[in-house]
Amino acid sequence: METLRNNYIVILLAAVCFAREPECSRFHYEEKLLEKAIRSEIRMEAFGDSLKEATSSMDVQIQKITELTNAVQKQHEEIESLKTGDLKSSSVYTRWGRRSCPGTTEMVYEGFAAGGDHNHKGASSNYICLPQDPIYDDDGRNAASVSKIYGAEYEIGSATFHTSLHDEEVPCAVCHVVGRSVVMIPARNACYSGWHTEYSGYLMSSYHGHAGNKEIVCVDGNSEKAEGSDGGDQNGALFYFAQAVCGSLKCPPYSENKALTCVVCSR
Repeated sequence: METLRNNYIVILLAAVCFAREPECSRFHYEEKLLEKAIRSEIRMEAFGDSLKEATSSMDVQIQKITELTNAVQKQHEEIESLKTGDLKSSSVYTRWGRRSCPGTTEMVYEGFAAGGDHNHKGASSNYICLPQDPIYDDDGRNAASVSKIYGAEYEIGSATFHTSLHDEEVPCAVCHVVGRSVVMIPARNACYSGWHTEYSGYLMSSYHGHAGNKEIVCVDGNSEKAEGSDGGDQNGALFYFAQAVCGSLKCPPYSENKALTCVVCSR
């Protein structure tokens, strides 16, 4: 009886396996494994793409953060520079009587000294340094009533020095210095301690008896004539040496009949 029952169980199991062969076969098992492997690979590829996208986005964000950090650092340095006063100043001055700038000072341009005529009551009261390469408007603009600008000449025939330059035209050079301030000191030919000498020379201006008047400027002690000067007595804006007059101006320390010196200094 026991044997018969065991045989019956075996027959039932066999019937079940044969009835559901697709689930019990080796082929079906391998197919399921392959399907799982493919799905896993697809999920890994999708994960890899997402990771690359996230990494790229992170790189962009890191770059932005770096740029912002650098900008903040630069602003911090500028603020500290303002606090300490460590700023590079820039100054421009005119070197009268010379066609170049001293030393390593940058020359903005070389030009001709000019101004209003010495005998015109309405003449301009300042000297100007006209460049050698003027540019005009192309349409020929002009006016009937004008301020007239003349070239400038050394008027020093009565002096005891530099007389070879009498009636020669006066050159000038506009100079640029970086990191320093500039000052012209009258009545001295040397800078005070701590200052650098740009150039030294003599105070010059218009003649006290002329109708027109001019500012007092510092003309280089090693003066030269302007390019193209012919030594002709054409007048215009004139340069005379300046001297002190005792009275309201104390003598000493000042003295009459001595040409007043000057020096242009930077620091």
